[in-house]
Amino acid sequence: MRKWKIFGKNFTVSNKGLTYFIGICSSPNNLANNTAIIQKENNSSYVLGKLDQVNFVRGDNWILLTYRNGDPYKNICNNSTRSASIMFVCGQNRTDPTVLQAHTDTDQHCDYMFELQVSEMCPAVEKNKKLSGGAIFLIIFFSIAIAYLVIGAVFMHIKHGARGLEHIPNFEMWRKLGNSAADGCDFCCRCERSSPRAGYFLDESGPDMRDDDILSP
Repeated sequence: MRKWKIFGKNFTVSNKGLTYFIGICSSPNNLANNTAIIQKENNSSYVLGKLDQVNFVRGDNWILLTYRNGDPYKNICNNSTRSASIMFVCGQNRTDPTVLQAHTDTDQHCDYMFELQVSEMCPAVEKNKKLSGGAIFLIIFFSIAIAYLVIGAVFMHIKHGARGLEHIPNFEMWRKLGNSAADGCDFCCRCERSSPRAGYFLDESGPDMRDDDILSP
């Protein structure tokens, strides 16, 4: 809960003529007596729970925080002490808590219940990732290439009775293109140069000649 943005904040809620001052793990109005929730009605005020008397229950998608040991009732609810619970649920509206249950003259509950929406409790939603231009180009390219090969292979098999590598459409053209590319790569990337053999010298203007031929009369 310490990671929540509402941790340590105070809320003021009015409902049916009653006003509630609620602290989330803190005392409302900077009180120093461990008070967690205060109820005010006309000129009367009651403590509904204290910070040192807490019960914490967690479910799959909710958390229930209960403050106990508030002011005792008089002649009702077996003179028990007041208690109030805050139900934290997933939601984006965290302006004010909602009063779900309260003790009134017409609806005499002995416990109070509030609900507060917390965005941090909502499951993470993955954002739709858009494909980049390069990815779209590759998808289109490979789709066209696969369609070309499949349709061409079927055509070559049915029309010309092709076998083996002959199923590849325009096979001769692709083979010549591959050989030309290999020759060009070999020409550009070759590091070694041919050296003259023993007994010969390299003459760019004419054929190689043996030393014996040069020394002969």
